[in-house]
Amino acid sequence: SNFGAISLAIMTLIIIYLLPKKITKIVPSPLVALTFGTLILLILPEYFASNSEPYSQMILGDIPTGLPSFQLPVIELSIISEVIISALTLAILGSIDSLLTSLVADEITRTQHDSNKELIGQGIGNTLSGLFGGLPGAGATMRTMANVKAGGFTPISGSLHAILLLIIVLGGGKFASHIPLAVLGAILVKVGTDIIDWNFLKNISKIPKVSVVMMTTVLLITVFYNLMVAVAVGLVMASLVLLQR
Repeated sequence: SNFGAISLAIMTLIIIYLLPKKITKIVPSPLVALTFGTLILLILPEYFASNSEPYSQMILGDIPTGLPSFQLPVIELSIISEVIISALTLAILGSIDSLLTSLVADEITRTQHDSNKELIGQGIGNTLSGLFGGLPGAGATMRTMANVKAGGFTPISGSLHAILLLIIVLGGGKFASHIPLAVLGAILVKVGTDIIDWNFLKNISKIPKVSVVMMTTVLLITVFYNLMVAVAVGLVMASLVLLQR
């Protein structure tokens, strides 16, 4: 193992969890940790890099820059059925992912999202992305949690996210390329623990056994097999429970 990377990760977690609230009210602790970790590795690489894992392997590395060119899709009739099936699968998965993310955000922010607006916006974005050779996207729980925990409760935070990504694509990637992977990993650990509903786990013994069985079944199918199948099984189980009642 690389003790340099482990040290960076530990320092990052210490900053994230122990940074005074006076500072975190102004600047989110993960951003401070990200900046500190990047600078310390950049200034003192000899203390963290090693022969087994040199500096070049400890950072993000080269990030592609430049805007893609506009290109109309070429659809061959011989594979039209495969295209439609793949498109429907991606649309369903993306919609489920975004709506689940919205529910998580609602739970934390005590707000109510508009599912129609979410899906319409996602559809428009993915359509335009496809015309420039981009990949389909959807709402991500990890990014949403990081955003909310950092105090981003308005559409401005999402717009700022897009602007920063655009800056990276237009040339800022040479700076972002020096971000240590260990620091990002530590930040993801923090975001991952924030996603867990600890109050729910504490009270899980009070929840009806049927609900626990449904939750566990969907969780296991999602992790070990397929999200689409997990959602379908969950809907069937929930419908059967409702019919029984």
